[in-house]
Amino acid sequence: MLETVLIHPLFGLGLTVTAYLAAAALWVRFGRPAIGHPVLAATLLVIAVLVVSGLPYDVFYSQAAILHQALGGVIVLLAVPLCRQARLIRDAWAPLGMTLVVGSAVAISTALALPLAAGADSALLATLAPKSATAAVAVEIAQGQGGAIGMTAVIVISTGIFGAVFGPSILGAAGVRDPRAVGFALGLASHAIGTARAFQISEITGSFASLGMILNAILTIALVPLFLSLLGS
Repeated sequence: MLETVLIHPLFGLGLTVTAYLAAAALWVRFGRPAIGHPVLAATLLVIAVLVVSGLPYDVFYSQAAILHQALGGVIVLLAVPLCRQARLIRDAWAPLGMTLVVGSAVAISTALALPLAAGADSALLATLAPKSATAAVAVEIAQGQGGAIGMTAVIVISTGIFGAVFGPSILGAAGVRDPRAVGFALGLASHAIGTARAFQISEITGSFASLGMILNAILTIALVPLFLSLLGS
C-alpha cells in the first residue's frame, strides 16, 4: 500500500505542497522567526520523508516537475510590481547596473574559488557556477555546460534559503537600509526564494528583488560559459 502511494505520479507534488503549507502555518504560529523560514522547514521535512521512505530523489523530482515548470510563469507575473515601480527603477539605473555586474561576477567567483583551489573537475564547476540564478535558469546552464542538474537544483535552493533567512539581517548589520538596495541584493544573490522574502518586507523591496533576480539570471547565462571557458583554457 505504502509503495503504491510513493510511486504515484502526484506523490511528490502533494508532499511538497503539504510540507510547505504546514511549515508556513508553523512559521506564523511561532512569530515568523528567520531561522524557521517555511522554505527551509518544508525542505527539511521533504528530505526526512524521502530518507525514511527510501524514495529516490529522481523519482520525487519527476513527480513534482509541474512545480518546476510553473516557476517560469510565476516569474513572468513579477512584471506587474516592476511596472508599478518603474519610476524608482529608472532613477536608480546607474548604481543598479554597476551592482548587477559586480554582484553577478562575485556570485560566480565565490562559487568556483574553493572547488577550483581543491582541483575540482569541470563538471563540478559547471554544477556550482550558476548557484545564484533562479532554479529554472541555473539548471539549464548547468546542463548545457555538463554539470549535474540534480545537484545544481539543491545548491540553488540552499543558496536561496540562506539568503532568505540571513540576508536581511546581514544587510542590516552592514548598514544597508534603503529598500531598493536590500531588495536588489536579495534578488541578485538569492533568486526566487530571496525575492519572496523581499516581498514580505515591502512591495518596493520585492519589486527591486524581482529586478535583481531577472537581470542576474540573464547575465549569468552569459558569464558562466565565459568563466568556465577561461578556466578551461
